[in-house]
Amino acid sequence: MPPAPFRARAKALFKKRQLLIWLALASLLVGVTAFGEPLDLSLHTLRNKIRSQPVSGKVVVVGIDDDSLMKVGPWPWNREKLATLTQRLFDNGANRVFIDIFLRSGEPQGDRQLAQVVARYPGRVLVTSGLGNPGTAQAGKFVLPMPEIAKVSETVSELKWLEFWNGVATLTYASSIDGKPHRSMESAIANVSGGVDEKYPIDYSFRVASIPYLSAAHVLSDTNAAVSVKGRDVLIGINSPTTGDMFFVPGQTRSARPFIVVAGAETLLRGRPLVLGWWPGWLLAVGGAACLLYAKRRIWGSAAAFVTLTAVLVGPLLLEANNIFIDVAPAIVLILSAMVAAAWLRFGARKRSQGATNPVSGLPTATAILHGDQLDSGFLVAVRVRHFIDIISALPPDRERELLKQIVTRMTLGTGGAQLLHGDDGNFFWLAPSPEQATVIDQFKALQLIFRTPIQVFDRSFDVDVAFGLDQETHMPLSHRLASALAAAHAASQQGVGWKVHDPATSGAKEWTLSLLGELDQAIQSGQIWVAYQPKLDLATRTFVGAEALVRWTHATRGPINPAEFVEVADRHGRIGKITSFVLEDAAQLVKDARQWVPDFTVSVNISPSQLTNREVIDMVDAVLLRHDIPAESLILEVTESAAMAEEGTAQALLEELRAKGVGLSIDDYGTGMSTLEYLRRIPASELKVDRRFASALATNAQDQAVMRSTIELAHALGMKVVVEGIEQAETLYMLAGMGCDIGQGYHIGRPADGTSLLELLEPQKHWAFTG
Repeated sequence: MPPAPFRARAKALFKKRQLLIWLALASLLVGVTAFGEPLDLSLHTLRNKIRSQPVSGKVVVVGIDDDSLMKVGPWPWNREKLATLTQRLFDNGANRVFIDIFLRSGEPQGDRQLAQVVARYPGRVLVTSGLGNPGTAQAGKFVLPMPEIAKVSETVSELKWLEFWNGVATLTYASSIDGKPHRSMESAIANVSGGVDEKYPIDYSFRVASIPYLSAAHVLSDTNAAVSVKGRDVLIGINSPTTGDMFFVPGQTRSARPFIVVAGAETLLRGRPLVLGWWPGWLLAVGGAACLLYAKRRIWGSAAAFVTLTAVLVGPLLLEANNIFIDVAPAIVLILSAMVAAAWLRFGARKRSQGATNPVSGLPTATAILHGDQLDSGFLVAVRVRHFIDIISALPPDRERELLKQIVTRMTLGTGGAQLLHGDDGNFFWLAPSPEQATVIDQFKALQLIFRTPIQVFDRSFDVDVAFGLDQETHMPLSHRLASALAAAHAASQQGVGWKVHDPATSGAKEWTLSLLGELDQAIQSGQIWVAYQPKLDLATRTFVGAEALVRWTHATRGPINPAEFVEVADRHGRIGKITSFVLEDAAQLVKDARQWVPDFTVSVNISPSQLTNREVIDMVDAVLLRHDIPAESLILEVTESAAMAEEGTAQALLEELRAKGVGLSIDDYGTGMSTLEYLRRIPASELKVDRRFASALATNAQDQAVMRSTIELAHALGMKVVVEGIEQAETLYMLAGMGCDIGQGYHIGRPADGTSLLELLEPQKHWAFTG
């Protein structure tokens, strides 16, 4: 058998190898799935800001914008106007004209006139094709331009793949349409060729604001636009949030589709980008992590980790400056995880080396078990010496050793030869070698008889009583069983019995509830409990007008806790007021900040039914409004339908008082209870919030459409606004807007996020009208 030091080193190396493999696999999962995309998006955005640069100016965008729609007429225009616009651009020296508008057959005379203009400039007019709109016969199919135009111009593809952040990250060089390859508009502008469906990333370091721009109305009204377009390619496209698509540009403002096309073309004008993916950075991180974990000297490993981390953070910046693109999220996750793991291993090693022996009793401590996850088939016994602290405090410091010596001597007689471990505050442990519970309990009885004789410490005598706890969960790690056995011994001591056997079936739910309640105050102070905000959209103006405050708890060890779980526990045990007060304070501060940019911005806060039984909620609201100096109408309190319709008169009176102060009231989850017209007439609500289940099938269920339409009409007749939550599809949003719904809320509009992220949407330089 190899010597003990060799075995220890081999075991340590094996653990490090296992750790490296697990970290590599976890980071590999980040690479092959979409988990790393948010991190890579943030890093790309940061690098784009560092590398921010103007465009070449070779392409001019002529936008059909709000000014054009107002001066020339609403969209769609007669093709005669497009013909005049195209002719005017060539008259002023345009090199090529790209029409980023789907040219289906329309009014015959206008179509002919546009075709005649295009025919005058062979090879210099390129028109787009793309997928048909949802809900039409062409949905999901390529839509080609009308034959008259297709014959005299080149047809290019215009496909955009939206990412989770509602923007475009990659484009293709070409697409197959009816079995024939067609260049993308970006490739055609840059005159760069590539394979069908071959993708490349957009370099968003090019500032969209630097793209030369002319309003279509200006070109049509000014015969002398040569200074702007002479010798340049011109892209005609829609630049109105009410008519065309708007996309998120990382680190910049939201922009219409033509600007995304130009950004893609500018990327190709620098040359074909080289896309390396995430593998190179990940392999580099594997090497850095291996050096960190296996280095003989800690400083060498730390230096290797630092160099690797610096390389994966700074390297992409240098590569992108040379048109080489790389993703580094898996690499960053791997090297940071390895650094944390290495620090934890060193910390654990130090902890294991400390306190291995109790300095007073000379016994081994329970540290090894507390920091281990090994299994053991024996019973685990915990011993609790009753009133141990009181006895120790009555002795001079130099007499504690003698007391412990006698306690240990007596206890050793009943351990059956097992090693006795010394815990804290008069707790001892041992692993019972006997597999029979009856035998272990006989040991407990014998030990209690032994301890009936007082312990003599010099000239003083002490009665020492002990209680035992027994854990039989042999399938659990010893680190877990220590707490179970000690809890049983503590229970036996409190109940005045000799021993208790740990029963996991009866303790789990109670311990979880007590743990939540015990940690609630600290969680609020430490920031584990926080407020997420889900934006609310005015469906008429397509602008954000408010948000709903949603409490969240990200536990330090358990991770995210279901809000329904801890809110219910807090409500049941009279602690819901703390949570509500915290949410109101946070919401009030957000309102104050948001109203700098959106003067009528409101935040909705949920109120528990139990809080409508006394005036505490009134006092909370008054204090928050006064402290943050915000108007009462900026706050909306959401109460469930059942709470608002309670027969008891206190709730009605409180709601009426809140409404009289100007505070908004919203009936939440409407449609899930037993509503009647009489109840709705009595409730002083300003808002009716329709439950999400009615929105989920609205696009396909005629009955839900009828119910929704009648609900909106009824609420408006009663002077209430209508809010529909659970909007997850663009089609649902359009239908609700057509029905006259006031406000929408749901994942399609925006997911819950922290207050800082919401405020970024409202800042003037980032503010945009929702067009989804």
